[in-house]
This record gives sequence, structure tokens and C-alpha cells, in this order.
Amino acid sequence: MKRILIALFMTIAATSAYAQKAGPNGGMLAGKASHEIELVVSPSELTVYMIDGGKTHSVKGAKLRAIVQQDGKSTTVQLTEVGEEKLVGQLAAPLAKGAIVVVTGKDDHGDAVSARYTIK
Repeated sequence: MKRILIALFMTIAATSAYAQKAGPNGGMLAGKASHEIELVVSPSELTVYMIDGGKTHSVKGAKLRAIVQQDGKSTTVQLTEVGEEKLVGQLAAPLAKGAIVVVTGKDDHGDAVSARYTIK
């Protein structure tokens, strides 16, 4: 019985570690608490918001890119500022379930930021 409880606890802990929270713009939220990044996926583009204290933060001066891993291939999507609150990159094709997106780069202060997402 003890082994069953331990296995159940480990399964729950592993599941919650990979669960992605929803951000204020309806996307997936990941990254460190002080450098959270929200990813919103549409069939034709990726939209990235930087989140600070649960609110959208200015992306002015941030240099980020997204690396998409899908069907055994990796492609880089350049993210460009659109206004002061978001970065947008164009997709060549819609992302399939299970695709992995890694957003990486530097914020406006030069701090490294990184977040990983799995498309559901």
C-alpha cells in the first residue's frame, strides 16, 4: 500500500510540474516568476507577452526568438515588436499537437529569459 501511495504522489508531482498556467492574454505562461513569458498560438503566428506581477510588461528593447521543434525538425521564428506590449512571429504552418516551442533571448534590461511550451 505504501508503494502505491508513493507512486501516486510521484505521478501527481510530475504532472503538476509540467502543467502550464494560463496567462492574462489567454496564452500559456512559463518561465521564472520575475521573467514569465506568455505564448499565444494562432494558426499563422506566435504572439509573446512578457509578464511581471501577473500583468503585461513592455517588450520595448527585448530581443527574443522562438525555436519550434515539430516532426523531427527545428525552425527559428524571429519575434518582432508590435506596439509596446507584444512580440509577434510568423509561422510557416500551423503547429501540431505535441510541438515544442522554446522562447529565448534577453529582456530590455539585458537579462536572459527562457521558457518552454508544449502545444496541446
